[in-house]
Amino acid sequence: MPEAPRWSNEVIGIILICAGLLAFLSVISYTPKDLPKWGILEAFAQDRGPGEPRHNFIGIIGALLGFAQVSLFGSAGYIVPVALIWFGVAKLVFDARLWPRTMIGFAVLTLSGAAFMHALKGNSEDFTGPGGVTGYLLGEFVFLRLIGKVGSLILLGGTYLVALILLTGQKPVGFIKGCSRMVGDLVARFRERREQAGFEASKEELRSVERDRERERRRKEREAAKANTPAASLEPEPEPNPQQELPLRETPAPQIIDASQRRLASSKPGDKPFDHKASGHLSLSTAGFEDYDRPGFDLLDPLPEEEAPEANRDELLATQRTIVDTLRAFGIEVTPGDITRGPTITRYEIYPSTGLRVSRISQLEADLARATRAERINILAPIPGKDTVGIELANSQKVSVPLRELLEDPEFSSAKKKIPLALGKDVYGKTVIGDLAAMPHLLVAGATGSGKSVCINSIIASMLFKFGPHELRFIMVDPKVVEMQMYNKLPHLVVPVVTDPKKVVAALKWVVNEMEKRYRVFAKTGVRNFDSFNSRVRPEKTETPAEEVAEETPPWNADEEVDMESIESIASALESGELGPEADEDELPIEEDKVPDRYPYIVVLIDELADLMQTAPADVEMCIARIAQKARAAGIHLIIATQTPRADVVTGIIKANIPCRIAFQVSSQLDSRVILDTKGADKLVGKGDMLYLPPGSAKLERSQGAFVSDEEVERLVNHCAAQAEPNFEVDIQRSIDSGGDDGDDEDDISPADEELIMKCIDVARQEQKCSTSLLQRRLRLGYTRAARMVDILEARGVVGPGDGAKPREVYLK
Repeated sequence: MPEAPRWSNEVIGIILICAGLLAFLSVISYTPKDLPKWGILEAFAQDRGPGEPRHNFIGIIGALLGFAQVSLFGSAGYIVPVALIWFGVAKLVFDARLWPRTMIGFAVLTLSGAAFMHALKGNSEDFTGPGGVTGYLLGEFVFLRLIGKVGSLILLGGTYLVALILLTGQKPVGFIKGCSRMVGDLVARFRERREQAGFEASKEELRSVERDRERERRRKEREAAKANTPAASLEPEPEPNPQQELPLRETPAPQIIDASQRRLASSKPGDKPFDHKASGHLSLSTAGFEDYDRPGFDLLDPLPEEEAPEANRDELLATQRTIVDTLRAFGIEVTPGDITRGPTITRYEIYPSTGLRVSRISQLEADLARATRAERINILAPIPGKDTVGIELANSQKVSVPLRELLEDPEFSSAKKKIPLALGKDVYGKTVIGDLAAMPHLLVAGATGSGKSVCINSIIASMLFKFGPHELRFIMVDPKVVEMQMYNKLPHLVVPVVTDPKKVVAALKWVVNEMEKRYRVFAKTGVRNFDSFNSRVRPEKTETPAEEVAEETPPWNADEEVDMESIESIASALESGELGPEADEDELPIEEDKVPDRYPYIVVLIDELADLMQTAPADVEMCIARIAQKARAAGIHLIIATQTPRADVVTGIIKANIPCRIAFQVSSQLDSRVILDTKGADKLVGKGDMLYLPPGSAKLERSQGAFVSDEEVERLVNHCAAQAEPNFEVDIQRSIDSGGDDGDDEDDISPADEELIMKCIDVARQEQKCSTSLLQRRLRLGYTRAARMVDILEARGVVGPGDGAKPREVYLK
């Protein structure tokens, strides 16, 4: 049975609401004086006084409607208008169907209510009782005579509650519990406010006592000074004033920490962060890459022999005094703390006095910037994990952080980091080494020239130093064409760098299919994730003797004559449909010999997300969301970079599945909130200065990003390319090329999608119109999936092209 169209639901809803209002106003203002003396109604009508107006709001019609409801159902007649209004709202607002549950619930509710009211009153011969005619007939002749008054009340009360649930869909027990919880919350808040008020009153009383005591002490001092007698020495020692002790607190001695100095080079010529055999649990099959030699430190520029300029102690102390004096000028007492000079910024710590709100310090940001003549200033109130407030000022001389310095750090080669990424060095001089396997995906965003591309190069270089082509594969997407072309020679690439935005969706869909394939293999082998599969215990393979192979091989003589009749019968069966096409690859069982020995990591790098979101936003967002949600356990990781951090580029779905983020300098607080969900990136000074949100933490870490030059990257890529030829997957490249030419992706439609398409065709044929919102509402689809179904229907000629907000025309009748 086809569902009524939307406009009919609105018409029916308005009619029901109007009818319910008329019936409700009629019954609440009903009085027998308004009844006309027509026929049988004369027996029920009462006389009105001369000149007395009618009381019913709806006039004579209202009096007749009220009489019908009261005489038929008695007190239960009020249920009828309320139910009509409920049905109208359900039709108008929620497009609800009124059959069969709601209508049955309405009928049972009205009848049981009328019978209950009659049974509650007891035996009566009056048709105009509280249950009306219906209540008299059901209650008197059915329930009271069969099960008595008590049984009737119990049964009719239970029936009334069941009908109420059928009508409204709401559980009365749950409703009562919700009301009780609400009342409990109100009572708890009232008690809390009362306790808070009592606490404030006690504090105010204590202050009043202290003030009186202070006045008394000062009066005695004045009297003793006037008398100038020895009795003054007998006065008790005055108690200290607590208000004068607030600014005093014990603080550690301030220190000046210069963390901008580079570490001395610890590597020797020919050293490598990871030798060929030191792959541990990541040692995948080396078939075809037995002689692959990982890069060494020699490919990177040597660390500069001259040291970074040392911190000027007097200058740092003078700036700190300026900060303290400026705050004191505004009535804020603070105690100076440590001074930490990092590669890019210097952090001055101060201890606020007890009872001072740190928000008062944050409000003086502009005044502190003026007093210190700072290029950029950022106030951390307080510093996460400390009891101090940090004031960060940009250094006049910035110190770069070479990538080699980070790679030589022992934390980079630690076994705890499965996919180590050398990101930078924080303000305290500690190296910031991320783990892509723990992230498991990364978002890098920032304005043009802020250091985003250098960060991507250092991330790629970090992985090249540890992994060979048999351990990790790249899929690089570069819509800008210029950033990643140097990596086309890498043997780690699955396909050449994808530069056509139309082919990106096909590349991402291949990653999704690879992820699903890996999960099927994991399920067959009985493991849970990527690491468990690569470290599983493998059965020993026994070689089959040549004699057994010969026996199993079916006899075939090349000299024998081919049976043409058999070939013709097979061809006719194929034509008639008795033999169907081959099963899809997803439906075929995974054979034991096709299960790979080990899987490599797959890292997908997207250099500019904004260009992709302009070409195919729905498909790109859907693929990224699927990869980000499920691909972690399959060893597939995603790194997304963009220089346009807008809400329509970095959408909420993408951010929800990528908790680990890096933000470089942006132009506004709005862009910072899009990337990090908080402000702060707009206060960065550029040139690699970044905020890093590590996995599993809400604490932002400010650091200076690693620097790697284009010459170093080129030497690194040439070294990797000399070890092995690029091993591009031809089938995958062919699939991506075909997917890029066909925007509808008809070949990628699964049987489940085909079944859904048929349902969409049925809805379009019934409604004789089609839109994304219609498919969302009727088939309960998400927006992205419903929009894709509309595009497929348009490609197949079922519906017409879009015309603004109007529904699409349907060509099928």
